[in-house]
Amino acid sequence: MLDDECQASGEFYASGAYYHQESLSSFRAGQKVEAELVPEPHNPADARAVALDVEGQRAAYLPATSAKIWHDVVRAWNAAGFAVYISAEINRWEGDDEGGRFGLTVPKWEWETLLDLAEAAGLRAAWEAAMADLTEEQRLLLREDGGYSPDGSVLEAMRKMRSKHPMFRWGATSDGDLSDRMPFWYGYFVREQMGEERERVRFARSVKSDLLWEFKAEIKRRREREREQARLQRQEQDERALRLQREGRRVSDIAAEVGLTPKQVENALSRARKAAGITARPNGDLQSDRRRDAAEAVGLKRSGMARAQIAKAMGRSADTVDELLKDGLFYEAPEGHPERLELARRCVGLRATGLRKAEVVEKLGVSRKQALRAFRDASFLETERCEERLGSAV
Repeated sequence: MLDDECQASGEFYASGAYYHQESLSSFRAGQKVEAELVPEPHNPADARAVALDVEGQRAAYLPATSAKIWHDVVRAWNAAGFAVYISAEINRWEGDDEGGRFGLTVPKWEWETLLDLAEAAGLRAAWEAAMADLTEEQRLLLREDGGYSPDGSVLEAMRKMRSKHPMFRWGATSDGDLSDRMPFWYGYFVREQMGEERERVRFARSVKSDLLWEFKAEIKRRREREREQARLQRQEQDERALRLQREGRRVSDIAAEVGLTPKQVENALSRARKAAGITARPNGDLQSDRRRDAAEAVGLKRSGMARAQIAKAMGRSADTVDELLKDGLFYEAPEGHPERLELARRCVGLRATGLRKAEVVEKLGVSRKQALRAFRDASFLETERCEERLGSAV
């Protein structure tokens, strides 16, 4: 289970879920599941396909660009006697089909995670064995274009020897020319060797076995020190961002001061609050910030600024500005947006019954994005109602 050992850097929608609705529909939207990565070397559409099975049923696939990288890694672990699983989440969105369509959200792993898995599975050793079967001239030709598009003669020689190196899977003829069909890890290890590790590898090959193991151990310790240093630097940066926010600074202002993007600042604040034992910012503060930002965006729009200009002025992305504009217009006159207002009122009613958030989302019967917007709108309506009651009492 990769989640027990590795850290994901995000998430994405798996491919091909459209063709496996029967399997996915047996689950509920938002349900957490475990998906097994299953290489399909004999897939007629993609010889390097990697399927995603949930409870033994085919549910989706990794995108082709990811499968090209993951295929050999998963097959190597399978050959060693391991099944590879990742956490996943069932999602649903509205479509032409009755009841909408189901999909599968899976983690996006950091590159270092994948490289560690490849190393542990023995792909580097297998690559070195494949390189040993080439002549010195062929190894030099393999370095052309940084290992991306080597000379055709060496690629053909490697392809003919593919049965000797079964850990690497070549693409099908339909994938393109030989450089497109070449196993990803052949090119990657060539490029790595041509980089900063080239001198270390040359030195390691010149020493005796005991020195080689000590050298590798030192490289590992250095990487651990670098990781720790990076972690401490990130922690200091996170704490600084949290201090600035507590001083009343906006995300865009913090981003400018610490040299990060607004999205990176939001991630830093989330990590800092978690480290400090702060589960979340008060909902009232978040609602107030959202209304303020939405009002600012609408004001800038009415002053004649385009969305791109507003995004630059506020330090936000164009997509975020688009959402802020929609929110701002709704907050000014909810009655002018009857469908959105009705959904917000439904959300208020469901929340009042004591249902959990996931249960409310399911009963709303809309996309996750629409449901999250409805939660914001419901908080706005509740705040407005509270302010009206206070005004009446005064």
